[in-house]
Amino acid sequence: MASLNLYATTIPLFLRSLKSLDKILSKAETHAQQTSTPHSKLLETRLYTDMAPLPYQIQRVSDTAKGLCVRLGSAPQNPMADTETTFEELHARIAKTITVLEGAKEEDFEGKEAKEVVMKMGQGEWKASGLEYVTQFAVPNFYFHVATAYAILRHCGVPVGKMDYLGAA
Repeated sequence: MASLNLYATTIPLFLRSLKSLDKILSKAETHAQQTSTPHSKLLETRLYTDMAPLPYQIQRVSDTAKGLCVRLGSAPQNPMADTETTFEELHARIAKTITVLEGAKEEDFEGKEAKEVVMKMGQGEWKASGLEYVTQFAVPNFYFHVATAYAILRHCGVPVGKMDYLGAA
């Protein structure tokens, strides 16, 4: 059975998406200025009433990326308070997260496919191997929240498209 390079499957892709998300936030700010839309409208929008607004999506993207580096790399815990309420603060959060990922070393991820990862979730725990953690939680969760942040801003009329999401714009 072929192995999966956990670093190559996550860190470079997460970095690209974080940088794209940062540019998308900048486009949202420009759109708000050009259309006299209050920043609060973009920051507080939810796709549906039981879903979380934009700052929450950015916070989960950040936490998922940082958590990967802690659980499978050698990064120290780097808790962030989840208090961002402005575009400036969201940009700063993304920048801090990028710094954590840029500090990740490929060799720290080597041989971690079978390492047990335990996550507290709700009232219990979820246990998985490093490979299962990457493929069943980290990657899907990261992209769920990136896509949701994109969708919130697109729903608000921010002129972004697939190339912005993919990081090619």
